[in-house]
Amino acid sequence: MRRGKIFQKGQMMEKLNEENKVSIGMKRTNEEEFETEVGNALKLFRERVTTEGYALNIAFIGASGCGKSSFCNSVMTAFSVGGWRERAMTGHYGGRGRQVTQHLLSFPKTKYLDSEDLKKYNYPTLVDMNGFNDSSDDLVEELLRIVFFGRLPREEKLVDAANIYKTSGLNRLKEHYSQNFEDLKIDRIIFIASATSPPPQRLMDAVTKTAREEKRVIPIFGVLTHKDKIDPDSDEYQTLEKDFKEGLGLPDNRFLLCTSYCDDYDRLHRKSRLDQRHPELDIPILRFMQQVCDPAYEIIRDSTPYGQDEQNPAPEITTTVTSTDPPLSAEDKI
Repeated sequence: MRRGKIFQKGQMMEKLNEENKVSIGMKRTNEEEFETEVGNALKLFRERVTTEGYALNIAFIGASGCGKSSFCNSVMTAFSVGGWRERAMTGHYGGRGRQVTQHLLSFPKTKYLDSEDLKKYNYPTLVDMNGFNDSSDDLVEELLRIVFFGRLPREEKLVDAANIYKTSGLNRLKEHYSQNFEDLKIDRIIFIASATSPPPQRLMDAVTKTAREEKRVIPIFGVLTHKDKIDPDSDEYQTLEKDFKEGLGLPDNRFLLCTSYCDDYDRLHRKSRLDQRHPELDIPILRFMQQVCDPAYEIIRDSTPYGQDEQNPAPEITTTVTSTDPPLSAEDKI
């Protein structure tokens, strides 16, 4: 009797070992498939950016706390050979109303590519900055123009420009930044928002007005972050995505719903971004950035200088937003 139980136990252990081998084998197969997909996506991206011409300047614009810097880090991770690194500072201060990113930061390929062989390709320069509040007025629009025309010096604060407006007015603000060189003139705009919150319609209106309805026209793309926190098939999310796309005038090929490298994703999947990559995050980002960097998208009247871009626009079609919030000060708008 005892011998029979031992035999049964041995059979069970053997079965468990076989199941573990199958599970490990499937995991390895999935990882290998992911790595192959990442390699293919990188190859297609390099074919798109080529080694000729010039590298694009891509601005990440969005409201405070939407995940701009996390997405910026995720893009650089997808581009690089090594693992995730916190090149753009991330984090939050809870409800204290402070932002981690305070300055205009630029990340050319020399800052994030860790392979000399890759640096011959025109990988883009990524431009990260502090978030805007959901507002659309003369100040917000002029701050966007200053950024889009490359007139805000690297590592300068947008709040410094807001203070000039506060103390001296709009004309003095324009005069001050018209004297700067065009350092990081923006070629593409990626508007970033969270899939867990209503889209910032007024800020979207300001971006589309300054990027599309004036003489110099810049291609706009859109990203909704925090995919891991929502049900993409829910009616609530579908309505939010529709409002986001329509607010920016985006077709599907210029839109991405994604999850970025972040603490929440690490906790959910119990694997740290510090010691391994997440190819399931890299692949959609690489495919999206291939679209963003497509040279088929042209900037209309790219040579238009700052200060000569405004024209008398046609009557605007904007989304009406009713707010009971008190008026924002100049500092609060960024």
